[in-house]
Amino acid sequence: MAEERLIDDDKDRKYKIRKNADGEEELIVIDPEDGEEEESDIPVFNVPVYDEDDEEAATLTPEQLAERERKKQEEEKQRERKVNSLIAKTYEKLEEGDFEGALYNISQAELLADKSGEVYFLKLKALSRNLTDFISSEDCAKAADGVAEYCNKEQKAQLKQLSAALESRIAEAEKKCGMLYEENENKKEERRSFFAEKQRRATGLFLGTAAPAVVLLIVAIVCGSLMFSVENGTFIILTIVFAALTLIAFIITLFTAKKFLQALRNVRLNEKDTSTKLGRDYVQSKTELEQLKRVKASFENDIS
Repeated sequence: MAEERLIDDDKDRKYKIRKNADGEEELIVIDPEDGEEEESDIPVFNVPVYDEDDEEAATLTPEQLAERERKKQEEEKQRERKVNSLIAKTYEKLEEGDFEGALYNISQAELLADKSGEVYFLKLKALSRNLTDFISSEDCAKAADGVAEYCNKEQKAQLKQLSAALESRIAEAEKKCGMLYEENENKKEERRSFFAEKQRRATGLFLGTAAPAVVLLIVAIVCGSLMFSVENGTFIILTIVFAALTLIAFIITLFTAKKFLQALRNVRLNEKDTSTKLGRDYVQSKTELEQLKRVKASFENDIS
């Protein structure tokens, strides 16, 4: 705690460098409440205090540190001027109805200020043509995420005033999505019984060939273990016969296993919406509806 108080006390102080009796440079703290300051030909610098460790600052002289801060402040001012200029141009383009030009300018501003509520406010307006066109619903939803996080209540209120077309678009999307969902589920149900029957038959064939193959294999192994137990070679012959039958049975099992796996795959694919054009149309419609609702929620949830 004592160290923290010392750091806090030093924030408003100035520092200067002087040579001590040994000719070495040392940093002197000047208390602003202390009216007595030693005179020195070496200039006094305001040393900035950083919230995070700055390893580079530790290697710089006070002159270099002050110059670095000056450059940073100048760069920040230039960035702000550039952003403000691009925002002003965006407003002009929106007034002229040039939404492509407005989108270009505000996209450039976003590269310089990606946490600005005004930037996302204007970008959503440019992308959606003042919330009347949602062809790029995915881009609109991304811009809306920025609106939700960074825009103030006044900006969200302005967007809400323009949302009549959005409300109609959401209603249309909900209707279309509902119809596609119902049709897609009906088609799934029609195919479900057909594929289930094919799976049942394929499963029966697979088990009907796999079970005898396993039995023949066991018999072949038993005969093989006994083939030298008698001198007449009976078990040798039996081992060869059952081994051949086992091989044939396993070849047949491979074919039935393939049919079984295909039938199982068809059953699973039938439940996936992306397996058919109708299902893909439904997924696309559902995604678009979710994106439109994200746009609406970005400015509506904070409005009382």
